[in-house]
Amino acid sequence: MTKAVEVDILVLGGGIQSVSLLRELSTEFSVVAIDQGLDDAESLHFHGYFSSGWNAAHPSAAKAYRQAAQSWRAQLESDGVNSRVTDFYAALPREFLDVVQPNWAAAGISVEEVPIPAPLITTSLPSHQCFRFDDDLMFDGAEAYRRFSAPVNEQIAKGYVRRINKEEGEIIEVSADIGDTSHRIKPKLVLSACGAGNAAILGGLGVPNQIVQDAQIVRPLHMLLAKGTSVPPVSAFLMDLVVAYHPLETGEGLWILTLNPQQPRFRPGVIDMRVPPPVERGLIRDTLARLANCMTGFEDWAASCHWSVYAGWKTDAPGPNGEALVQLSYPCPYHLHSFDISNFLCIWPNHWGLAMGAAQEAGQWVRARIQSLSSQDSVKQALKLEGESGPAVQNKWQSCDLPWSPWEMFCREMGCDPKSGESG
Repeated sequence: MTKAVEVDILVLGGGIQSVSLLRELSTEFSVVAIDQGLDDAESLHFHGYFSSGWNAAHPSAAKAYRQAAQSWRAQLESDGVNSRVTDFYAALPREFLDVVQPNWAAAGISVEEVPIPAPLITTSLPSHQCFRFDDDLMFDGAEAYRRFSAPVNEQIAKGYVRRINKEEGEIIEVSADIGDTSHRIKPKLVLSACGAGNAAILGGLGVPNQIVQDAQIVRPLHMLLAKGTSVPPVSAFLMDLVVAYHPLETGEGLWILTLNPQQPRFRPGVIDMRVPPPVERGLIRDTLARLANCMTGFEDWAASCHWSVYAGWKTDAPGPNGEALVQLSYPCPYHLHSFDISNFLCIWPNHWGLAMGAAQEAGQWVRARIQSLSSQDSVKQALKLEGESGPAVQNKWQSCDLPWSPWEMFCREMGCDPKSGESG
């Protein structure tokens, strides 16, 4: 039997953006989120590093990052999450500095020009200057999600949206299966916070295909992983290589290495997040070669570690001018769009750590449109939401399913020279 349920706000998705929306709105409105499960969620691809804003190419964006870093610092401390304010080092070219350096003072970003710490070196890099930022964050994204979502777990329904009915530019009803029961949910507002899944929601709403294609782009995300007792406790940005350090409970250290390709291979529109992109061995070889050129004693150190690769997807919505938000040049580093549907809003942040800021802006949009009209308790009873303890999630790069290989075996797999990391 199909049940009809009225709710102020229906949120689609269950990742960090969805949870941020629930926390932002739950004290004022009846809110429920429908989530198919976090197995393929982008929130668990997060490598755990969040900039204080030094890399933003617009002063307003730098301030938004800075404010977000401060908010997360307080939140992580309050939640007791495995996190730390970290010294983060960056080798930056002059042309980039000309853009971002004025933003540092405007945003109150703490910076000091210093050498890159050993064993990293930058003598092989083009002309640059090196800086230390002492207000950046490193944290366990999965643990942060678990703690942050705990107060609103009872408002997250595990289920599937089957159909969204729209009439004259307004969503009238959402048909969804939750548990073994079909529901006709009648929301006043619908917020789509599904990451790469937003495009599929737009398609289900009848938004023209070209608009859906233009609304969202997705790119492969590669994480090269090195773990061992000799991994240096240093995090840095070496022109285009991000080095993020995590201590492990085993006493080992982990480096997550991500190389930003000059021309990311964006794919527009709908994508199946359950199917990961193939590992680009050429990109892994380029990552290793860059690290080898920026590190003393690379060969012996690499041989002391075990290696793996994680490949997933990263969503980057285009900003107002059509360029990807990953460019960091927009005043607002997240994108909200209604697509001419009066009671609908799609939300894309360009980074995990910006979810709270995007939720606050979405909250302003919500409050300008409705006041609370239905009881949260009645919604929970109708949907049989029981407030589970929360999902046992982990970061994708912590998965037990990842294969780990000693250095020479890994080099054979990637087709590179054990001495340099370059093509063998």
